[in-house]
Amino acid sequence: MKEVNLPTILIVVSFLLIILNFIFTSDEMNSGFWFRIISSVVLILAMFLTIRGRKNKIDTT
Repeated sequence: MKEVNLPTILIVVSFLLIILNFIFTSDEMNSGFWFRIISSVVLILAMFLTIRGRKNKIDTT
């Protein structure tokens, strides 16, 4: 059960960090800002695919 919860927790934390990044950013949004946003989105996608893969693995066994 613990293995299933960790990716979900990481997804929630990533969403919170993205929102906080938009709120507390200065008026100037340079490339570093967008690279942080893109890396967070990629992390969320990776965790989503991990959860989906584990569920498929559990269902087939």
